[in-house]
Order: sequence, then structure tokens, then C-alpha cells
Amino acid sequence: MLRILSLMMSITLIPAICSGADVLTIDQVSGNAGDFDIPCFITATHDQAIEGFAVGIQFDPAELTLASIDFQDTSVSALLAGADPDFAGTSIDNITGTFLAGVIFGYGSVTLPPASLPASPADPNSLLRMLFSIESTSLPEVIPLQFVDGIGDPPVLNVLSSGGASVTPQLVDGSVTVNNLHRFYFGNMASYPGSSVQAIVRYEHVDEIQGFQISLSYDNTILTLNEPIDGYDWFSGLTLDSAMPGGPGAQGGIELFYPAMDPAVAPGVGLATFSAIFDFLPPYGGQVLPAGTDQTLLRLEFDTLANPVLLGTTTEIAFDNSYLLPSCPPSDPNCTAGPALNYVILDGLSVVPVLENGIVEFLDQPGFMRGNTNSDSGVDLGDALYIVNWLFAGGPIPSCMDSSDTNDDGGVDISDTIYLLNYLFVSGPFPPAPGPNSCGLDPTSDTLDCLLTGGC
Repeated sequence: MLRILSLMMSITLIPAICSGADVLTIDQVSGNAGDFDIPCFITATHDQAIEGFAVGIQFDPAELTLASIDFQDTSVSALLAGADPDFAGTSIDNITGTFLAGVIFGYGSVTLPPASLPASPADPNSLLRMLFSIESTSLPEVIPLQFVDGIGDPPVLNVLSSGGASVTPQLVDGSVTVNNLHRFYFGNMASYPGSSVQAIVRYEHVDEIQGFQISLSYDNTILTLNEPIDGYDWFSGLTLDSAMPGGPGAQGGIELFYPAMDPAVAPGVGLATFSAIFDFLPPYGGQVLPAGTDQTLLRLEFDTLANPVLLGTTTEIAFDNSYLLPSCPPSDPNCTAGPALNYVILDGLSVVPVLENGIVEFLDQPGFMRGNTNSDSGVDLGDALYIVNWLFAGGPIPSCMDSSDTNDDGGVDISDTIYLLNYLFVSGPFPPAPGPNSCGLDPTSDTLDCLLTGGC
């Protein structure tokens, strides 16, 4: 039987026929690290009937394990009414990452011809199913699955068999994509010309991380980044602050947090970069950011150009890997800056998340400061009292309900007073965009309105 397999797959087969309709293809599939039994089919189009085939495939054994192969849910199984082929010689080597197969659908008999799949030049026939497992330590990447001629002894060619002749097909490689379960993104952003906009860097992930680097570019002819005096205010009140409270250097806080800006890194381009290592100093307590969804990492506030021509347009805040870190002073020619890249640190390794840029839309609507319920020049205790006076003591109605919705839940009630008091006096969460320090629009769709610009 082994001799039959050798003859089937050997380069000593009858001279090959080549046709443009004859194509062998490996599927492109995906899965998560640690997944198993991921089905991946080998398919073929062919402009003549075929009675069998031979394939040689290479894969990365450090990332993938080929657990088994079968003919379930294939055109071959349908041809044979659910039975296996009369001959299926296969060899799986997970040490070298190779797979060989030679298949004859049916030998036939004195009265019956060999079983064959009818010509199908347009609609692919599935020939074989491979079941892969992904290593639990695999990082997000695309792992090639490649047809390779000449593997094995005797060497195997990738061929279709038609009427006793070998047909040399076009070979289309496949892949296994290890899903990227990390994502940087922004929420919705809106502003009006001459107002401000708050951009919150958000993150979702399935692994705890030890740090990150974020690099953002923006159009500095439209946006001007307002840098806070205290570096803590880049993330105070956000998820990052809740996980490691107290600011950079505080006990239990982030041990290394380094923002670096270049407002004119290139013509029309400003750059903002942030590097964080959560556990940087002895005694190395193992601080991490736990897995989560819609986590908030950074808060950036921009002033926008006061030009009405912007109405109805958009501008982008981009996760940008194009520049160098603005960490070298121009006066030091010996300083070499590294690339300003976007990544997170996972088990000491760098993983690049999915990057979704933020879009700022300029709308013709009144802006407001979140929490500035009395529409004066700032947010303070008087704004918290203004809400309860209106709700329970017959006080004046707020002129900007969006301002009064301090927790941004789409309504105004006593919880908004409590939320604002928590923020002002007990380190509670930072009010949602546009925040209490800058004027902007409400990124949340609700029924509240703003008759007058709330303190803007």
C-alpha cells in the first residue's frame, strides 16, 4: 500500500497537464490563542473530472499543531455517500510542520470506472479538511499555510489526477490568523469651530498587561492640544487611574508614566506620545491592568480652530507609527530617539493592538462644559447645589440640560449632584466628554438639549 502512495505522489507520474481553471487553494481561517480543532479546507477548481490528488503543505510548528485530517463536509465525502476514499495515504509531522497526502477516491472495478469528481472550473470542490490547534502562547499574527513541492521521500508534487494524467494546478496558499484581542479606539467626538473637544483613548483586551506606548498625530492647523500642568491629569478619574490610583509615583500607582509632545513634528502634523510601565521600580509587586472592555486610558483636550468653514467637516486623531519619539532635545546631537509606536506589553513582549482612529465632526450646535449647571465660568460646588435647588426647592431650571447631566446617562436627577460632588471632593470619576474644563458637544445621543452655551 505504501508503494501505491509513493507512486501516487512521486514526481515520476505521467507528464503533467496545465490549465488555467485548475487551482488548488488552502482556506484562510482564524482563531484565538489556545483554540483547537479549527477546520481548514483544501479546495480545487478543475476543468476536467478528477479521480484523486496529492498535496504537500508546510506550516509553522511553533504556533500550530495539525491534530488530524478527514473528509467530513467535503465534496469527496458527498461523492462517496459519506464513505472515506478507497485510498488516503497521509503523513503529519508536527515537528517539522509538514503534511503530505495522496488520495484516490475509488479504485473502481471491472464493470465500474474509478470514482471521480465532475469538472468544476468555477465552483470549488472541497477535497480535504485539516483540523489545527493554535498554541496558547501565540501572539496576534498571520501564520502561513503553504503548498510546497518536493517534500518527502520520494518527493511529492501538488497535483490533481485526471484520467491517469497529472494536472499541475495553480497553487493558492492559505493562512491561520491568530486574532488580535487587543484594540485601541476612541468614542464618538463632536465639536464646533472655536470650541474644544475631549478625546478619550479607549482599550479593550482579554489579557492583563504590564504597560503600553501610544503615539497619536493630529492636524495642528485645526487642533491645538492643551497639555495639563500635572501629568496625572492625562488619566485622572479614568480606568487607568482606578486600577492604579494616585498618579505617577504614588504608592500603588503607575511607576513610570512619560508623556512627550511635539506640536509640529511635520508640516500640519502634531504628535503626542505616552509611555507607561506599571511596575517599574523595586520591590516589583506585579502591577497590571486587568483585562476589560471599554477601558479608558488617556484624556486629551484640544482647542479647535475658530473658523466656520469647518462646519460639516471632520478631522482625524490617528494612532500613528510614522514618527520618532519626541524625547531627544535638539541641543543634544548624540541622543537617538526610538520610533513612536503603538503597542501594549504582554508578558514582557510587545503586542500591536487593532488601531481605530478617532474622527472629530464639526457641528453647528451650542457647546457646554459638563457639570457647569449654572452656566458660569467654572465647575464647582455651586453647580452641584444648582441641580438639587431646581429639583427639590423650586430653583431656576438649568439653561443647559446637557451640562446638568454630569454622569451622561441621558437624564438629570439627584444622581448627577452626587456624581459631581464625588468628582469635586472624593476623587470620583472625571465627568464624561466634553468634561468640566473645556467647551464641546455631547458625544452621546439623548433627548437633552442646551438652549444656551453652558459657560462657554
